[in-house]
Amino acid sequence: MSEPFVGGCHCGALQYSISHAFGPVVCCHCSFCRRVHGAAFTTVAFVPLESVSWLQGEDEASVYETPHANRRHFCGTCAAPLFNVGGRGDLAAVVTSSLPDDQQPEPWAHVNTESMAPGYRIADGRPTFESWPAGSALRALAREHGDAWLPEQLVLPDR
Repeated sequence: MSEPFVGGCHCGALQYSISHAFGPVVCCHCSFCRRVHGAAFTTVAFVPLESVSWLQGEDEASVYETPHANRRHFCGTCAAPLFNVGGRGDLAAVVTSSLPDDQQPEPWAHVNTESMAPGYRIADGRPTFESWPAGSALRALAREHGDAWLPEQLVLPDR
């Protein structure tokens, strides 16, 4: 797959494009993501925020600011989540289910499994991390995915 990627909400009111290759693609199992998305986990792909452009309906988009100053963009009509913007304002986490099926990237790993849904079992063989992976683990995942782009703000020091 190569950019640009085009995504949108379920009802078609909102549409956006991404002009950058995906960075880390993770299935997040944190309790916040599970509650907001009403699912056992949420899969997101990171891109620079500057690469995300509205094609249609920007004025119809709703935004929820989390307690951690992240902004979650979703459709005000059908409530479909589209992308999240980190507190620094330079990184977007695209909710991969807002992309067409043939543009959804394969996840690299499962993260934040310390708060995974009770009774849920990960059986896909992908790496799992109790929290966000340390820098060396994230760099190794990027190498396994064709030396994929890694935003420095996600590369945490090794513990």
